[in-house]
Amino acid sequence: MNLIEHEPHFWELYQDLEQYYLSIAVDMSSVVSCWDLVLRQDEIQAYRQQGRASIEELAKSIVAAAYKGDFSVMESRLAQAIERQAMQAAFKTWREQQDELIRNN
Repeated sequence: MNLIEHEPHFWELYQDLEQYYLSIAVDMSSVVSCWDLVLRQDEIQAYRQQGRASIEELAKSIVAAAYKGDFSVMESRLAQAIERQAMQAAFKTWREQQDELIRNN
């Protein structure tokens, strides 16, 4: 699993072989909820064709649905515990690499 794109404090995109995962933070003003989601094939294809812009649009649409009280978009595609653990490990590795780059510059 690798962290391949991110928008700080909003979302992270992970790839594990052919599968992609989106970790997104939804700020509901009084509380921030974090969701780890499995991307559908059409979303993966959109990312491959359009790049980061497709993930930005997807994240915006997920947040818009949450603001309307519709969490079904997220609940229907939750990552499994093993996938979430792999995402967390990938983030930790990425963070350590970033820290190392900062120390060396």
